Order: sequence, then structure tokens, then C-alpha cells
Amino acid sequence: MIKIIIFDLDGLLVNSQPLQYKAYNHVFSKYGYPLSKDKWEEWIQNSHHVKDWIKKHNLPLNPEKIRAEKKEIYDQLIASKLNLMSGAKKVVKLLSKKYRLCIASSSRIESIEAVLQKFDLHSKFEKLISDTELEKGKPYPDIFLKAAKLMQVSPEVCLVIEDSSAGVRAAKSAGMKCIICPDPFVKKQCCEYQNADKIVRSLEEITLKTIMELN
Repeated sequence: MIKIIIFDLDGLLVNSQPLQYKAYNHVFSKYGYPLSKDKWEEWIQNSHHVKDWIKKHNLPLNPEKIRAEKKEIYDQLIASKLNLMSGAKKVVKLLSKKYRLCIASSSRIESIEAVLQKFDLHSKFEKLISDTELEKGKPYPDIFLKAAKLMQVSPEVCLVIEDSSAGVRAAKSAGMKCIICPDPFVKKQCCEYQNADKIVRSLEEITLKTIMELN
């Protein structure tokens, strides 16, 4: 029986991936290492952090410096350009009436809080978890297992709503149900999400009946 619903944030509740890409590409380009759209899709589908990306591509850059410069740009974009995904506020308010909710995201806690405050959704989530605080991010299950622990439940009663293939793999590895709502900013085939318990095209499709059918 599902008791807890764990939401991702970027690319699921908010249309942030274009802004994340814009901010990171600006900073990397400044140092002579522009990010192509294909490289960015690789980044987000594997939930890379800056340190991982720099190490993987052997770039002579300081991760903390890149992160700090990106944060300054992205925080401005959150305030001026960020929008909710279609159906996001509706589904959060609907599900919060019956289930306990939390956020598990690859974003910094400060960014998660800023986004939820902007759209007046902060009060709907009991816990906010960032995998930047963990040794292993998605597709490892650590962030979802931590969410279950903080919400004081077993993984079996948790449902994850995600937008990435790394998120699906992490959720299933944690022993949780998973609904995937692919981010339209990233072009992926449905087979990438074949382990999900349900695939929807929009958050508008998720209802209380959708959740109950997964029990």
C-alpha cells in the first residue's frame, strides 16, 4: 500500500532543464569547453554532478568555482524565467490530500527551497533531500532510501515520480514503485523507461486512481 510519494524536481515539476543548461553552458563556454545539447542530455540522464563531469572529461577546471559561477546565473534565472510543468501544482495539491510527500532531487537544497517558495509549494512537502549531500547520486538508490528513512517508512510503501532514466533505475533499485513522466527537453525512447511501473506524457494524467492502481 503506497503511503509516501517522492517527487523529483528538475524536469518534472519545473521546466528547469533549459535554464540549467543555459547556466552551465555559459560558464563552461567561458573557459573554452562549451556543452552541446547532446552532452547535456548525457549529463542529466545520468544525473552527473559538476565534479563527476569534469573528472569524466578530464577538464582542467575547478568544480567548486564552476558550481559557484553557475549558481549565480541559475539563481537569477529561477527568479525571472522558471515555470512550472503543466499540471505540476494541481497534482501536488491533489496527492497531498491523501499521501505524505517529499522531494528527492539532484539540485542543491538552496535551489530546491527557492523553487518551491517561488511557486508556493513548500508546505506540501515534509522533507527535501538533495543527492549533492550523498556519496552516490542517481542512478544509485541512496537518495530514495534516505527519503524513506527520513519519512520513517519502508521502501515498499513509497512511490517515486521521476522524469529521467537514471531516476527510474534508482527508484527500482530502492525497491519502490515508479511513475515516469519524461522531460520533453530530453529526447529519449520509451525503452529507456521500460522498468517504470507506469509512463505518462504529462503530470495532468496522474490522478488518485492512477496511484491506487499501482497498489
